[in-house]
Amino acid sequence: MSRLEERYRLVLRLLPAGYRQEWEDDMVAAFLDSMDTGDPDTTAYLTDYGRPSLSEVASIVSLAVRLRLGGADASPRSYAWGEAVRLATLMAMLTHAVMVTASIAVALWLTGKVAWLPAPAPELALTPTGNAWHTAWNLAGYAWLPAYVALVLGHRRVARAVALLAVVPPAVTTAVEQAAGVAPLSVAPWAMRLVDVLLLLAMAAFHHGVPPVRPRPWLLALPIGILLVPVPLFVVQANTPALRMLDWPGLSCAVVTAAMAVHLAVRVSGRASRTLPWSLALTLLGAATLALRAATLPDHRGQAERGALAALASLEVVAVLAVGAPLAVLALRALRRLPASPAAPGAPCDSTMGVP
Repeated sequence: MSRLEERYRLVLRLLPAGYRQEWEDDMVAAFLDSMDTGDPDTTAYLTDYGRPSLSEVASIVSLAVRLRLGGADASPRSYAWGEAVRLATLMAMLTHAVMVTASIAVALWLTGKVAWLPAPAPELALTPTGNAWHTAWNLAGYAWLPAYVALVLGHRRVARAVALLAVVPPAVTTAVEQAAGVAPLSVAPWAMRLVDVLLLLAMAAFHHGVPPVRPRPWLLALPIGILLVPVPLFVVQANTPALRMLDWPGLSCAVVTAAMAVHLAVRVSGRASRTLPWSLALTLLGAATLALRAATLPDHRGQAERGALAALASLEVVAVLAVGAPLAVLALRALRRLPASPAAPGAPCDSTMGVP
């Protein structure tokens, strides 16, 4: 086996084992034929030193995503994982959309633009910046709202492009501000940027072979989420200084814990085909919030209330684990009961991308 073939087979390991067993040799033969230039010296050189092109690797990665996070014609396990990733992506993007939508109204209030509301406390008031470019650059994070709407309505490419606009400017702003000393060096902004990048990559699970998203419940979830989470939270935090220690990772832990608890309470009455993807999705979100909480703990060291913050963070971790561990066990047990082979052609598909 040549080094070129070894490198190509290494990339093919991204594909599921069953698919590789059936198609790997044919794919390798076709790839090696495509690398034959007709010149023996050039072909021999490529055999020893050549590598699969970026386009070839990207094609295999795309195929691996479609197979592992499959649609209606995939195996039940792949379909369950695919639905779970898509549901987790929708819930995470919904959270972004809810928070940025509410933050627009909050920012208008804090800057005194909403005259019919009571004036904010002096320590909460914001002073508008005079730099229009800096303001526009910072507003790029609000692009999560149109990205979410576009994804729910089925415009996948538009959603990815708009989400990229929401990811890049905040990352550049964080790097510039920390390098210039305008903002202190901290882990939290970079942890948030990493979450955004992973969310952008997870949108690849919405490929052409998956069932469409049911738009109505996900669009209705946007105003309902605003009324249930950010508005009450801001009102409480504005009047209770102790609750201002609940940062974004802590809030994520609280929301995910509540969602997992509600799901566990109603899981028994639901059909397995519908509840399993939601269980897996919430398990993924629980793991992500735990990782985010753990990554941002070093930021508490230099703060005056580090003892209280550490205690609160420990409570958040315990809450997520207490609810998430039983849910993960139940989800994995149900997943192992699903057949690993594809369903029969024409088998009905029970999409779960509506309301849990």
